[in-house]
Amino acid sequence: MTTPERTVADEFARFVADAGVSVRRALVARYGVDVGTEAAAAALAVAWERWAQIRIMDRPAGYVYRIGQSRARPHVRWRRRAVQFPGESATTADVNAEVLDLFAALRRLPARERTALVLVKSYGYSHRRVAELLGVPDTTVNNLVHRGLQRVRALLEVTE
Repeated sequence: MTTPERTVADEFARFVADAGVSVRRALVARYGVDVGTEAAAAALAVAWERWAQIRIMDRPAGYVYRIGQSRARPHVRWRRRAVQFPGESATTADVNAEVLDLFAALRRLPARERTALVLVKSYGYSHRRVAELLGVPDTTVNNLVHRGLQRVRALLEVTE
């Protein structure tokens, strides 16, 4: 491999190690483990093919996230798979009931609220980072997280 090709491959590898993880987490939070992981892999494959155009974008992770949403659409539309979150396997006897209630509550949230809430509260992403990934203003992320927390608290009957 020549030096310019190696540089491009290294640059893409760095993108995948940083932004690729964020894209996968966001897609899994939105669509569940099976569909989200598959959509993220497909989106990163497309990103590699189009890397020359994507690498110069202002928000390449947001663009790749949108590709992932497009790749997930057929699964959601035609198959209507149930969203699978951690702890939903057949061996849930070891997982305590509170955790299962939390996953059930998260499943009931609108997809955008669930995505923003999981990225901010579970993964510790800043509102700005989530906003760039989802392609929305920071204030929208703030509202999504706030509303998501309120709904989860109401579903779990938790008072502040």
